[in-house]
Amino acid sequence: MEQIVQHWKPIVVSDDPFYKFLIVDNWYTPNEEKAIWSELDFYSNLPKQQIVRAENSIVARDNEGNSLGKSYRFYIQDYYTDVGRSKSHIFNCMYKQNSLEFGNLVDNIVPYNRYYWSCNKQSTMVSYYEENDHYKEHSDTFMWSQLIWFVKDESLLNGGDLVFIDSNIKVKLKHNRCVFFPSCYMHKVLPLNFKNKINEMGYGRYTITHFWFFNTEDKPFVEK
Repeated sequence: MEQIVQHWKPIVVSDDPFYKFLIVDNWYTPNEEKAIWSELDFYSNLPKQQIVRAENSIVARDNEGNSLGKSYRFYIQDYYTDVGRSKSHIFNCMYKQNSLEFGNLVDNIVPYNRYYWSCNKQSTMVSYYEENDHYKEHSDTFMWSQLIWFVKDESLLNGGDLVFIDSNIKVKLKHNRCVFFPSCYMHKVLPLNFKNKINEMGYGRYTITHFWFFNTEDKPFVEK
């Protein structure tokens, strides 16, 4: 089998040494990117009444029961059987973060890197942000959080950036950018705004999210 050549541009952000995280631009190869777009377009063309809104979800709420997020959500495992997962380009491309090459990048995030090598479970969802959609300050209840952003035309948008609260570092929204960080970091997504009115769904901010965690009954994804 021909080896897939990655075009990654990794950066370990260590402005605050206590809150390091990883950015990898060009996360998907050009062919993978086309395939991912076909899957995202499929989700976006579903009837809106069939798509979950974060405001109506029981997860990610504050102490008073108010939703922290405002966006569309696609729990893509609900669209596939265990056998049918092979038809999802998003699932098929998860070989990337389960590779030794990626693990060696994560090893720079000390001491949290130790958790990478023990992870053996992942949960995946896709979020889609339109006008004024956002996600308030929160942390995730997993070991690692991975965000991969897809945008059709960045020139149409303002905002939608990721902010790490503890270190006060902002990560600019960029197409095909991956951000990988310990789930305990407090973070938020700034409101997204269109520079001009857009009537067609699909020109906002997509986020493919992979949550990583551990189950004692299974072997790790990656072994050194």
